[in-house]
Amino acid sequence: MPNLNQLNRALILLCAVAAASGCATVEPVIVAEPGVAFSVPLGKTATINGDGTKITFTRVAADSRCPTDVTCVWEGEAQIEIRISRTGSPDETTLLRIHAGSGGEIASGNLVIRFVGLTPVPRQADGNAPRPYVAELIVNRT
Repeated sequence: MPNLNQLNRALILLCAVAAASGCATVEPVIVAEPGVAFSVPLGKTATINGDGTKITFTRVAADSRCPTDVTCVWEGEAQIEIRISRTGSPDETTLLRIHAGSGGEIASGNLVIRFVGLTPVPRQADGNAPRPYVAELIVNRT
């Protein structure tokens, strides 16, 4: 029969494990439906429903869009990098550009990936502060 010290240690260990597991955070899964716009925060991955292709928004390569608190002659553009991952194939990294309200698109395998938006829009008042970028994409099957 276990002594009281062994039972106390077991109880403390059990409470510690329960407390630690209660603190774990669960990342939301982004599942994209073909033909429907979806948002992917910087550094996150979306899975295309139906074939398991994964699209990761890896970085903002350029953002020269006109700040909302400035009058510009040229609207500017934004360019993002995405990584496309498929089971059994090497990852593909590519750049997509958006400017003057028109998105860029690429064909990859049986998919066409279109870049349709990037938030937040720059503000001169924010200077070079880091931005919580979110890309908006639409994926269609060919």
